[in-house]
Amino acid sequence: MGKLKYFASYIVPLLALLTFYTTGVYAYIGILFLYVAIPILEQVITPDTYNLDAAEKELAKEDIYFDMVLYVLVILQFVTIYCFLVTISDPTLMVTDIIASVLMMGTVLGAIGINVGHELGHKTNEPIKQLFAQMILTTSVQNHFMTYHNSGHHKDLGTPADLTSAKKGDNFYWFALRSQIGGYFKTWKLEANKLSKQGKNPNLNPMIIYTLLPVMLFLGIYYFFGFYVMVCYFVASVFGISILEAQNFFAHYGLRRKKMENGRYERVQPIHSWNSDHIFGRIILFELTRHSDHHHMGGKAYQVLESKTESPILPYGYPAMLMLSFLPFLFRPIMEKQLKLYGIE
Repeated sequence: MGKLKYFASYIVPLLALLTFYTTGVYAYIGILFLYVAIPILEQVITPDTYNLDAAEKELAKEDIYFDMVLYVLVILQFVTIYCFLVTISDPTLMVTDIIASVLMMGTVLGAIGINVGHELGHKTNEPIKQLFAQMILTTSVQNHFMTYHNSGHHKDLGTPADLTSAKKGDNFYWFALRSQIGGYFKTWKLEANKLSKQGKNPNLNPMIIYTLLPVMLFLGIYYFFGFYVMVCYFVASVFGISILEAQNFFAHYGLRRKKMENGRYERVQPIHSWNSDHIFGRIILFELTRHSDHHHMGGKAYQVLESKTESPILPYGYPAMLMLSFLPFLFRPIMEKQLKLYGIE
């Protein structure tokens, strides 16, 4: 398939559009495909561990195609949102169709919006990518994500200081609340520290803008579409955020960095991230499933991320692990077994 495989990521917003413009059982085709068919297929299809060779990497890094895939998705995200808002505005829409639309919109916000924003947000020296990242993260109500993820999560991974590194035995729902609420307030401090080091006015904290942007988004939806539609979008965004937090939850679950005698933590290694080479998750999430290599070099482009043989492997692909995260009574024993498999206490 080569580089063309990343076009498959477009299936998520396209399935959302199918949901918005169909009714009854057809409105659930996207949900069933993403949350039932793909997890099953990933257990049938052999994971792909192939890594590009040196020459292929150099070509891929210089190929603008991979950036264009992301840019077009940003535009498609806004088109999908508009179609969702118009669809939900229909007073004759059945409750079952509303549920399907909200779930699919949330899936787009979480699986595409936040992941594309994540990929673009790591390119801190490229203003255009930073702009596109903030645009798409605004739609997912996650403007603070870039700062916390880049300056907090990557620095403190696998330590008590990182609110998005789950300890063994953590409950997903408490974890998600801690990560979202705690992460929001910690980002204020991270941005304030940056301003202090740069000798700038602390009142110019970017979090002021990051907080106002989603507020303006919801006010705009309220003004043009009404309170009810705004609430539906809010619910969709909460579901999208839960997808992000589920990814955070299982990506480092139970993997902790050891504290050395000098009081510092050991450096981040491949063993501190759970990996998956299941092809559907890799494509839809822009190789986020090759998480160890991402943490080795955060700014590394998605198309050249590698599978690390030293990394612990998740028992299932990302889509299946996402759903298991919502079910602690299943998730814990499965991951307990996986931790023991790798001799992790």
